[in-house]
Amino acid sequence: MEKDLTTSVFTFEDLIQGNFLYVDKTEYIWRLIRPAKGMYFLSRPRRFGKSLLLSTLEAIFTGRKELFEGLALHDKPYAWEKYPIIHLSFGDYTPMKNTAEKVDAYLRDKGATVAESYSIKLPKGADAATSFGKLIDALHKKGQVVILVDEYDKPILDNISKKNVGEILMCLKGFYSVLKDRNAMERFLFVTGVSKFCHVSLFSELNNLTDSALDADYAGMLGFTEEEVRRYF
Repeated sequence: MEKDLTTSVFTFEDLIQGNFLYVDKTEYIWRLIRPAKGMYFLSRPRRFGKSLLLSTLEAIFTGRKELFEGLALHDKPYAWEKYPIIHLSFGDYTPMKNTAEKVDAYLRDKGATVAESYSIKLPKGADAATSFGKLIDALHKKGQVVILVDEYDKPILDNISKKNVGEILMCLKGFYSVLKDRNAMERFLFVTGVSKFCHVSLFSELNNLTDSALDADYAGMLGFTEEEVRRYF
């Protein structure tokens, strides 16, 4: 069946159900999810399909096997269990939120949205890091937690030339440091961005995060290879 082309749809479910062309990257994804645990970071330029990758991972970890019919992952020996998921996208961050207090409020709002979807009440008046930790604790009661973070570095990049960027970095450092303390609660962690900032605790403290940005085994996981262009287009 002929597929439609799109440059505006980046949700895996919408691509599949809308009969849009999807270049099958699930063989790469299988390598990520096959182990009992996985903690990864991947950087790529914008418009390379990072958000689509996280959307695909979310579909997998919510057990949506029917969406993968005809794709490499469908017939792999995978249990298709459903996990509680924290999916945070910072793509809507704007430079107007250019103080540490506003960044903290922004992060708290992101966590509150996830908490509301699971009918979880977070402590009032707590900072973003504390709320994030409590959210993971609460979700872990339902099972091992999957955490997907898209464009983790946008609040940094949008404030890189500001005088108070150090305060913003400290806010983010506290937020991301929560992940290491709760490693035992996490089934899978995947973080994307366009850059790697070594002084954010994501990398200085979360030292079990596998950086696959320059890993040759995952070089073709985003974007299109020549073989894929010839095959699909």
